[in-house]
Amino acid sequence: MKALRALAIALLTAIAGAILSIVASLYLTELYHVSDFEGGRGMLIFFALAPLGFIVGSIVGLIVALLRREIGFGGFVKAQGIALGITISLGAVISGVLYLAADHPPTLDGKSLALEFELKIPPTLKLATQPSMQNLHASLYANDRDNRYALLEYDKIATRDGHVVVPGKASLLSQTFNRDLLVSIDSEGGASQFIKLKLRAKPTKEDEEWSDWMTATERADLTPVAGAERIAVRYRVQPDD
Repeated sequence: MKALRALAIALLTAIAGAILSIVASLYLTELYHVSDFEGGRGMLIFFALAPLGFIVGSIVGLIVALLRREIGFGGFVKAQGIALGITISLGAVISGVLYLAADHPPTLDGKSLALEFELKIPPTLKLATQPSMQNLHASLYANDRDNRYALLEYDKIATRDGHVVVPGKASLLSQTFNRDLLVSIDSEGGASQFIKLKLRAKPTKEDEEWSDWMTATERADLTPVAGAERIAVRYRVQPDD
């Protein structure tokens, strides 16, 4: 009977641990920018973190069941409550530590931020007749976890002084001053041109104004960009709608 009681407490606590692990992981993996590519984030949660929560919960439940000697249904409920309380507290502490250690997206006036920019492509670089994601794309790189494609507004492409101007937008997902904008034109071949941005880790009201034009000098493979082929960008910070 004692063995069945301990097994029941361990099993119920293990299930609670798995559920808590899934709930916390759904938020924390997004906060840590875990990639959804080919279901990677879901597989991490359901095949690694949830089983870990199940194992930890079962261990906590088993230890509590063996240490608590009260008999009867009342003793079972008390032991189960203690096991669940320890499991929840342990999950809250671990989640809190991970939350505090994460690189949180910057905000301004309580709003999430996006980088609004314009690319200025020189006439020496030939674009496709109909620019699209397949032949013209850009990404905002901050670190290995914060590297995502920017949204280029192909329907708003215009020509100014012989240059092609392409507006775009990218969400700011981390607080870092080390941000690069990488621009690729597939028809031109070669590595992406990258432009190091001069943007505060925590943008202020001043960053809502357009910056000066900044020009690429190197490619992603660190080879130089010829002067006539250099792509330029100007940018500003705006609320992320």
